[in-house]
Amino acid sequence: MIRIFLIFLFLLFSTSCKKEQVAEPNTNSSYELWRSRNLHNYSIDQIRSCFCPDAGQSVRITVRSDTIFSIIKISDNSIITSRFYFTVDSLFGIINNSENDSLAIRYNTNYGFPEFLDINPQLHPVDGGVLYETSNLQIQ
Repeated sequence: MIRIFLIFLFLLFSTSCKKEQVAEPNTNSSYELWRSRNLHNYSIDQIRSCFCPDAGQSVRITVRSDTIFSIIKISDNSIITSRFYFTVDSLFGIINNSENDSLAIRYNTNYGFPEFLDINPQLHPVDGGVLYETSNLQIQ
């Protein structure tokens, strides 16, 4: 009985200590796919989940010449002025410059953009991280 209990504790401890890494092995190939599409004018829907203002709100980001032109809250068409939503290229910038952060990423198979980007800071764990879900790419 004690042996079973010790095995259970060992399994519980060993699985809870594993660091989950979901990021795809090759961010470069996803970025190359995105760049090969040569898209500079598009719109995307994005949800930012965190302990922050506008968290969980679905917004539509319109991008013109690789720059955010507008951010509209989908639920009521109100204008958002937050600087915490990102273009696809900016999401790739976050991925490429996140030396000390733990990332979980899922890329869109057709266009290469990060559909799911979960950022957990290792140097400042109090921050709690942020999750960006990007979808509904519309070429303009």
